[in-house]
Parts: sequence; C-alpha cells; structure tokens
Amino acid sequence: MISLLQLAFVFQLLLVSAVFAVQSLKVEGSSFIDPSTNKRFQIIGVAYQPGGSSGFKPGSGSDPLSNGTLCTRDAAIMQTLGVNTIRVYNVDPTLNHDMCVSIFNAVGIYILLDVNSPLAGQSIDSADPASSYDSSYLSHIFSVVEAFKDYPNLLGFFAGNEVMNDETTITAVPPYLRAVTRDLKNYIAQNANRSIPVGYSAADVRPILANTFEYLTCAINGSKDDMTKVDMFGLNSYSWCGSSATFESSTYSQLIQILGNTTVPVFFSEYGCNKVAPRVFDEVQAIYGPDMDTVMSGGLVYEYSEEPDDFGLVKLHGNGTAQLLTDFDNLQRQYNKLDISELESANSTATGLAPPTCKSSLITGSTFDSKFQIPSIPSGGQGLIDNGISNPNNGKLVSVTKDIVQMPVYSTNGDALKNLAIKPLANDQSNTPNGQNTSGAESSSSSVGSSTGSATATGSAATPSASKGTAGRMEVSIGGLGAMMALLAWYI
Repeated sequence: MISLLQLAFVFQLLLVSAVFAVQSLKVEGSSFIDPSTNKRFQIIGVAYQPGGSSGFKPGSGSDPLSNGTLCTRDAAIMQTLGVNTIRVYNVDPTLNHDMCVSIFNAVGIYILLDVNSPLAGQSIDSADPASSYDSSYLSHIFSVVEAFKDYPNLLGFFAGNEVMNDETTITAVPPYLRAVTRDLKNYIAQNANRSIPVGYSAADVRPILANTFEYLTCAINGSKDDMTKVDMFGLNSYSWCGSSATFESSTYSQLIQILGNTTVPVFFSEYGCNKVAPRVFDEVQAIYGPDMDTVMSGGLVYEYSEEPDDFGLVKLHGNGTAQLLTDFDNLQRQYNKLDISELESANSTATGLAPPTCKSSLITGSTFDSKFQIPSIPSGGQGLIDNGISNPNNGKLVSVTKDIVQMPVYSTNGDALKNLAIKPLANDQSNTPNGQNTSGAESSSSSVGSSTGSATATGSAATPSASKGTAGRMEVSIGGLGAMMALLAWYI
C-alpha cells in the first residue's frame, strides 16, 4: 500500500509541474473580452524594457524575457503593484523565453509585444518605407510571431510604433502600416492555433492623430474581416502633467472626442508625464473613470525600470538588486482606488460595433494618404506565410518551480522587502490591484483573499519565504512543499 510519504511526493510533483494559464483574450468590437467569463479586460500595465532600446543587443544571449531569475524578481514586484499587462518593445526571437513568459503567465500578467527592433532592416523606415518593406523584414517579424504565438498570455502584437510622427511621414507611410498589419494577420491565421490581435502604437501628435486613427481602423470595402485593418489602437500620450492637470486642461477630453467612435480597443500604449516630479498619477482615476472608461481600455505606464530619461518606477542595479522609487508608491496608491468589478463590466453595444468603411472623406487635409491603395506583399513574402519561416523557435509554457525572489529588493525608504515571491494564480485569473502597500508607506489597507502577492518592508536583508495560498489559488512554493514533506516523513 502506498505510504503517506509517497502520496505526498506525488502531490509535490503534481504541484510543481502544473502549468496554469491565463485565458487568451479576444477582441469584440471596442473591447478586450475574457472568453471564460465574458468580462471586459482593462489594461492596467507598465512598459517593460530594462536597459532601454540601447540595451537591446541581439547575440548577447539576453533580452528582457530571457532570464528567469530576473523575471521572477520583476514579476513579484509587478504583482504587488497590481498590473495585469506589460509591453515589451524589443526581443531576440532566437532566444528561449519560456521561463520568463511562464512566470508572467503564472501571476496573471499579459504581454503586448512589438515585432520590430531598432536594428537595421528590422523596422519600416518612415523616410523610405518602400525600401524597407521586403521579405527579409517580413522574415524577422514572422520569427517574433513564431517565438511568442503559442503563449496564452500574449495579448497581441504591435506592427509599428510611432512610425508616423510628423507631417513628412503621413503620405507614404500609412499604406505600408496596413500592409504590415495584413501580413502579420495572414501569417498568424496560417501558422498559429488562435487569433492574436495586431495593432499600432501611435504618437500623440494632434495634427495627424485623427487621420492616423481613422485610416488604420476603417475597413476597406466595409468588410469587418479586412486583414489590413488594425485590431487595436495604442496611443503614446504624455499630456497629463502633475496634480494640477484636469480632464480638460490635459486635453484628455479632446482625445475622447477623437477616439470616441472607436470600433477597436483603444488604450494608452504609453503614458505618465514626468515634467512634474515625483509623478502622482492622478490621470489613473480619469483613464479608468466614467469620463474615459467607456472608450479607453486602460493603459500602460512608462516605464518599469529607471533609465536615463527618469521615467522609472523601479531602480535596477547591475548586481540584480532593485529599489522601489517614489513613483512606484504613488502609482500603487492610484491603482488601489480602482473599482475592478466596474471596469470588468462588458458593454454589449461596444462589443457589437462594426468598423466604418474606408473612404477619402474620413481623412481631412490634403497630405495624409486617402487612397487606401495597399502595397502587395513583396517577393518571397507569400511563401513565408504559406509555408512558415524556416526553423522557427516556438515558445511554450513550462513549469514554474521557483517562486522566491533570489536577490534583495528595497522599498523607497531603503528597507529590504521580506517574503517577496511570486504568487501563482488559479487558472484563468489575471492580476489586479488589491490595496497592497509594498513599501510600507501610508496607503489603503490590503484586502483579504486578494489575487496579488505580498511583501513587507524590514530593516534587514530580504529573507523571503513562502506564504499560505488563498482560496481559489494554487501556489507553487518549493520551500513550503519541502517543509511539508519533512513533516510527513517525521510523522511516518
């Protein structure tokens, strides 16, 4: 007869090897929807590119999603902050991202991913888009698709970021953005096992914003299945600056007028003006409040790590340690005020919207392209779509067996955080703010049975240990399971 110890050992293996997944989201009209609950998904996110674009060095063997130890640290910090989405700008599709993506998946965090990179030949040249749109470029962006398409917590791909940023780029570039969108969507349809949204991240340049939005979100011939139309529209906007700003003075009210009739999910793909420091993030209440949440699907704060431009929430050090900054505390306080149940309420009108038909009257002015004549796929491109790229590096979820953060993380007052670890969520759950106060500074109290991790500030070096799981959640803690095993062995 099997002993209690043997049973416990089997149970431990089951726990450690279990791979829980968030539910892949779908687009319905102007909303992201969780198909398991039919609830609306609002992006509560941060931009995540430690080292910045200058730190992206393919061939070095690392990118933001390649080091599981560092991802455990950052996922644990983000889980306490309450975010459910990260945006990653540059990745090396030849690397293994399984552990990092699985870690973020385990804690209920989705990933928005840019397919382009700052390297030559790996993005559309805004000055000469025709010369950069070739099969070599398509091979690169398709390799990014292959590397990430099988992860359920991949929310979507950005086909471009601020490719149109002034009046000189609005004549030649627009058709190529729709062409790249088409090619990505066709590749996904042919080579992925699910639909994955493809969108564009626009610069908040008001003279061209309305035309950019109308051009990319309309449907040629009125077909909602038009593959050249974006599935989502992101906006990088920094117009709300400081505590004195309001919905009107920040011109957020004007943005809602421009974007108000959207038929695709619209969100801030970057926000968080730092002209007034420290940032207080009062705009969070507007973005997720009644003036905007019927139009906007949330947003991503720029940015997680402190870089030379001083937008960071967390200071990362070369030895792997990290320190929370004042902006982190301020943002957490704002997130803790959000009514998540209200934000998740689906709007049946929003989910049933049909795109407008593309026509020249949608575009104002004489220089923005209004012909909607989309370039044909370049030579060799259709073969890549039909047959897939050669030797794809396909990612997959793997077991997350280490939950404890391995290096010290310090609060804003310099105290080390104790008990910092990722807290894997039950299947189909995404992370949400829960009133937690990571740094120990004054804020609202923590909720019982919440879905985010916990950490407390102490004056000594971090010595995190596993905490008990709450109802509805499976927690993978090797240390905790080991202790259980030892106790059972002693008992027997």
